[in-house]
Amino acid sequence: MQKNKALIISAQITEYVFHPLLMTSIAVVVLFNSGHYLSVVNSDLRNVIYSIFFILTFALPALFIPILYYFRIITNLKSNTKKEKLIPMGAVLIIYALAYYFMQKVNMPPILLNIIISSIVVVALCTVVTLFWSISIHLAALGGVFGFVMFIGINSKLDLLFIGLLIIVVSGLVASSQLFLQKHNPMQVYGGFLIGFICVYLSMMFF
Repeated sequence: MQKNKALIISAQITEYVFHPLLMTSIAVVVLFNSGHYLSVVNSDLRNVIYSIFFILTFALPALFIPILYYFRIITNLKSNTKKEKLIPMGAVLIIYALAYYFMQKVNMPPILLNIIISSIVVVALCTVVTLFWSISIHLAALGGVFGFVMFIGINSKLDLLFIGLLIIVVSGLVASSQLFLQKHNPMQVYGGFLIGFICVYLSMMFF
């Protein structure tokens, strides 16, 4: 019994640590530590960009969910039902669109704007898919980070093998936690990762 409880807690911690809303910020961290030309940006400017991304793509959307709960728009903070997934995802989509507008106004470098655009594409597609089929948003977000790493690695001729393997390992841990907690089945987990990967890779190419 104690063992099962420990596994449940470990799985829940894994889900929280690698929350989907954090993945956009993680992509920016990867970019600045990848050897990309933006890696030469001075630390003060880099910290400002980190802060902007963290606030606009994690803090604001994360704070908005308790507000929806407070006003009884959703009845569960964990968003277990289809309806209670769609409303927060729609809110995230709007906040990300506004974040893109703001970042465009402050002249963010194109590749950073592309990170926001690809995140919007992933959220939009996952929202549509959720209308018909439950999908792992955690794995879609991780698949998106993997797609981003693959894109900048190939496009900028950078050796990002270690980072790519690390993302795969983390994706495996998160997938295992989702399956262990019975939140998704294997197809929903694999489908989420694949959707995230394809959306981000193609978005980075086209935009």
